[in-house]
Amino acid sequence: MAIRILPFTNEYELHLMDESKKIGYADRIAFPRNAEEIAQILRICSLEESPVTVQGSRTGVGGGAVPFGGMVISLEKMKNLRAGSSGDSVIAGAAVPLEEINRFVRKMSKGTLFLPPDPTETTASAGGVVCCNSSGARTYGYGPMRGFVRRIRVVLADGKILDIPRGRYFAEGRRFSLTIPALNGEPFRLETELPSYTVPEVKNAAGYWIRENMDLIDLFIGAEGTLGVIAEAEFSVVEKPPMVWGLIAFFPEEDQGVVFTEALKAIDDHGCISMEYFDRGSLGLLLEKQSEMKGRLSWHVPEGFSEAVFLEVAAEDKEHMAERIHVIEQEILHAGGDPGDAWVAASGLSFHSFKELRHATPEAVNARIAEIKKVQREITKLGSDMSVPADKLPRTLRMYREDLRKAGLDFVIFGHIGNSHLHVNVISRNKEEYDLGKSIYAGWAKTVSEMGGSVSAEHGVGKLKREFLRIMYGDDGVSEMRELKKVFDPKGILGRDNIFLWKND
Repeated sequence: MAIRILPFTNEYELHLMDESKKIGYADRIAFPRNAEEIAQILRICSLEESPVTVQGSRTGVGGGAVPFGGMVISLEKMKNLRAGSSGDSVIAGAAVPLEEINRFVRKMSKGTLFLPPDPTETTASAGGVVCCNSSGARTYGYGPMRGFVRRIRVVLADGKILDIPRGRYFAEGRRFSLTIPALNGEPFRLETELPSYTVPEVKNAAGYWIRENMDLIDLFIGAEGTLGVIAEAEFSVVEKPPMVWGLIAFFPEEDQGVVFTEALKAIDDHGCISMEYFDRGSLGLLLEKQSEMKGRLSWHVPEGFSEAVFLEVAAEDKEHMAERIHVIEQEILHAGGDPGDAWVAASGLSFHSFKELRHATPEAVNARIAEIKKVQREITKLGSDMSVPADKLPRTLRMYREDLRKAGLDFVIFGHIGNSHLHVNVISRNKEEYDLGKSIYAGWAKTVSEMGGSVSAEHGVGKLKREFLRIMYGDDGVSEMRELKKVFDPKGILGRDNIFLWKND
């Protein structure tokens, strides 16, 4: 049965944007239910050389799901979900939300297993988290999504459907020379050299991930859908820690939170699986929200502090947990804080409120930007996603603050301090401030790249950070990515102009 391809009308307006708030346009839209229907659509688009924008839940902030002409393929109907045959994995269709996967895993394992990566948007889809190598707060303890992707079913631009398990197809040095069976026709012959650039040894989701003798599956993870459409993914799940508590430490002075986390990371047995940072601006934004909600929130932020650090601490039992909390409290004191100001949550409800507070910061930023956008429609979210080597974090944080204060911009800094990966969000009140913020970010991209960092640690590049990727890898590195894409997508229809421009200017 042929897939229905529909003209793009106003009823599909939401499919013109993602969480970046960038708005595009499209000619047609389709809602495939399986890999075979995706293949039908791609064959048509390939013949027509029509650009294709693939969408899951549109939670990305890089503009990658925003179409600019051509076909939109919405995978929202692809929500099949089942247990893997070995009992330690789960198989999800491209549109299954991450929160639904974890609910399924809890039920499947009677609460003993989970999928650790936890991006802020728990409604992010299975295909999306693979495409962007998503991560989140627990990346400090468990690493990003890449380490949990066991198998993918991917549809190439010409309609070939491939099943790619981890551990079967490898490069020889920096060359792939492989014949891969297709589920719907002739095998796919892969003969290509890999790019010569070096991927930084930090948390990274910028451009194609390349390694000597790499596993083919890792080329698709983080490729933002530019090499193929992820129709289905199998994820490994792992044992949950017997006990996880939350702790929030508050500090009166700037940089004390950095001192605290650096000291904590130097201790072997701290038990932390996440370390999250909030600066003065973040705490101020939370205090505003707290005031507006008039006691209707499950959390309460105290006044008078410049920084806070949220930890998730795992332990085998209460005795072991008590020892770890004592060590953490001593480090709070040494960094200049007061352990008496810290909050500790052991119960389900209290711990949940801590997690809500962690996610309330980006939500508050998004709400503020949405209000500004009602008046200044050209404004989109302006947030950095850069990571640096651990020893460069203090210098980087000072650079962020000094540059933005000198420019007179309103900003908040929060995020994954355990991975030396902080998000800087500029709250632009007008186009002039927005453009100034973008210029400052470009300068940071150069400095961070020179430090051995990444211009995108977890959000991907999309359409909004292409120039940052060029700064990071140079024109030659971007050209090598473009040549690699041509091997899988000769006409450049998939995610055209995501990560890099299809036609070099």
